[in-house]
Amino acid sequence: MQRATRIQRREVIGALCWAALAVGILAVLLRQTASLEPVVFAPLSGLAVLAVFVLARRWGDWGILVAYLVAMGFFIQLRDAADETGLRTLTGYVLDWELWMFAGITPSAWLQSRIGGTGSDPGLPAYFSAIIHWSWFVFPHAAVIGTWMFVRRMSWRVTIIVALTFYLGLVLYFTVPTAPPWMAAEQGLINDVVRAMHGVGPAILGAGFYDWAFEAMAEPNPSAAMPSLHFAASFVVVGVGIVLRSRWLIGVALLYSAALTFALVYLGEHYIADIIAGGAVAAFAFGAVEGGRFVRYWLQRRSTELAQRRVRVANWLREALRLPPMKIPTG
Repeated sequence: MQRATRIQRREVIGALCWAALAVGILAVLLRQTASLEPVVFAPLSGLAVLAVFVLARRWGDWGILVAYLVAMGFFIQLRDAADETGLRTLTGYVLDWELWMFAGITPSAWLQSRIGGTGSDPGLPAYFSAIIHWSWFVFPHAAVIGTWMFVRRMSWRVTIIVALTFYLGLVLYFTVPTAPPWMAAEQGLINDVVRAMHGVGPAILGAGFYDWAFEAMAEPNPSAAMPSLHFAASFVVVGVGIVLRSRWLIGVALLYSAALTFALVYLGEHYIADIIAGGAVAAFAFGAVEGGRFVRYWLQRRSTELAQRRVRVANWLREALRLPPMKIPTG
C-alpha cells in the first residue's frame, strides 16, 4: 500500500513538473510574440526551471546536462526581461559608495587615466582585459561540463551551485537595475570613463562580427551591473574546487577571478561594489547547496540515533518488566 502511494505521488509530481515546463516554454513564446509582462514571465520561467531539475533526476546522467542547458536558456530570456520592468535605473547609491570609499574617485576612471589605451587606439591592457572578459562565456560552464565528464558523481552538486549563482544574480537584476560605469559617464554622472570594449572589440573581431555579437549578448540588458555575474559565476568555481577537493582548480579560479576583476573595472563594465556583490552571491549559492546537504545529513544521522535510542529504551523496559524479547520477523 505504501509503495503504491509513493508511485502515485511520484506520477503526480512528474505530471505537475511537465505542466510547469510546458507553461514556461509557452511563456517564452508569448514574450517573443505578445510582449508578455516580465512580472508574469519571471515566476513562470522560475517554476519551469525548478520543474526541469526535478524531472532531470529521473533521466540519468544526461539529465544533468539537459537541466543545465534548459536553465541557461531561460536565464538568457530572464536577463533580457529584467530590462523591461520599467523600474528606474539606479546609479547614485553605488557611485556615492565608490566616491566615499576611494577618496572622491571611481576605480574605473583611475585605472583608465593611469593605464590608458581605452580609446580608439587600444593598448595591450585593453586587449588582455577584453579577452579575459569574453572568456567568461566559457569558464563557469566548462566547470560544469568538466565535472560531468570526469567526476560525474559530483556533477549534480556542481550544476546546482553554478545554476543557482546565475539565478540569484537575476533577482538583483530585476529588483536593483544599476547602470555600469560607462553608462553613468554617458549620463554625465561621472567623468573620464569610456566603454573600452567598443575600441578593442572591432579591432579583434572585426566591426561586423563585433556589432552582431554585441547586439546579441550585451545590448539586451545594459543596466545589469549589480551584481557582477561575470565575477560571481567565475568566483563560484572556487567553490567547485572545494567540492572536488582540487587545489589546482581553486588556484586557477582565484587567479582568473582576480584577472577578471581588473578587466571588468578597467573596461568600465563594473564597479568594485558589483564585484563584491557578485562574490557574495557566489558564496551564498555555494553555502546554500553545501549547507543544505550538511543539514540533511545531520537530520538523517540524528534520526538514526533517535531510533537506536528508542530501541534501547524499549529493551530496557522489557527487561525491567520481564517481558519476552521482541520478535524479529524473518524471510
